[in-house]
Amino acid sequence: MSIGALGSGDHGVGGSFCGIAIVVIIILLLIALGIVF
Repeated sequence: MSIGALGSGDHGVGGSFCGIAIVVIIILLLIALGIVF
């Protein structure tokens, strides 16, 4: 959440959404790497 807030500069819906999106992308990348390796 803090990553999205710092990235967008506010604590609104956009900031939290960006934070959630970043976390989801990182988790998906980690899962993909785990499957590949």
